Amino acid sequence: PRQPVGDQSQARVLEVVGEKPVFDFKPKGHLELGEGLDIIRQRRLSHVSGHRSYYLCGAGALLQHALVSFTLGKLLSKGFLPMTVPDLLRGAVFEGCGVQLSATPSPVYTIDPSRFEDLCLAGTSEVGIAGYFMDHAVQLQNLPIRVVCSSTCYRAETDTGREPWGLYRVHQFTKVEMFGVTATERGTESEELLAEFLGLQKEIFSELGLHYRVLDMPTEELGLPAYRKFDIEAWMPGRGKYGEISSASNCTDYQSRRLNIMYSDGRGRLRHAHTVNGTACAVSRMLIALLESNQLPDGRVRVPPVLQPLVGQEVLSPPPAPLLRYIGPSQP
Repeated sequence: PRQPVGDQSQARVLEVVGEKPVFDFKPKGHLELGEGLDIIRQRRLSHVSGHRSYYLCGAGALLQHALVSFTLGKLLSKGFLPMTVPDLLRGAVFEGCGVQLSATPSPVYTIDPSRFEDLCLAGTSEVGIAGYFMDHAVQLQNLPIRVVCSSTCYRAETDTGREPWGLYRVHQFTKVEMFGVTATERGTESEELLAEFLGLQKEIFSELGLHYRVLDMPTEELGLPAYRKFDIEAWMPGRGKYGEISSASNCTDYQSRRLNIMYSDGRGRLRHAHTVNGTACAVSRMLIALLESNQLPDGRVRVPPVLQPLVGQEVLSPPPAPLLRYIGPSQP
């Protein structure tokens, strides 16, 4: 393929979309904004749910539901098949998707093997969707198949010391994922679907009013299954830098060979399909970009017009008084 060779520093910027928000004040971070609006809570939770956990409440919860609904509506209108998937999956499905369960530290949460043998929590619905097609064949006339799934994602590898506060690296978040299965009759079908997924990502992020850039990721950033990968990074004013909000990958036949995902060609022969995946909306990181990009000097936050009917507000404002007052033991 035509991607750059090397590490993250070799990523090639393909496109920059939108304008950076300009403020005549020092922009706040999303956690400060969220706490001021009483829509994000991450403090004093060590005795409740531990490190890197958080609550979304009030308009924060509505924003999550609005982002998921907006994204699902967009993709359903494009002909995607909606799906829900199991959160608990066998190790073979993870390994077939290119997730190395034996890595140290492990990227996934493993359920107590003394009670439930060989079950792990999925870090993305990509794994569950791939499992749906495992050991099955699709008729050529039904390809390409485009699937969309909203799920809770569980990530164990965030415990690295980087950004211990905020929503950028968390153990649990909601994500809307795109997944595709294509034929290989012409040899370009999966490349075309990858370009389609990237176009949909750009459409979603542009309608939300974000400033972002599209990156062609270099070889050392592809992971095991990806043949080609594009990342999109949104500008996050409170962080003062771009942050990844999505990726889209063409895995060609890496997953299909390991999971036995086939299709029947025009002569009735079984051939390995290609698989493509892409993030449509990773809610926690989208909240960072939206809150920080749409903030006002007084701590209020504008709601993007496409989300206003779903949130029921044009501007998020602080409550007249906090909902709770902490009375427990001292903790951060």
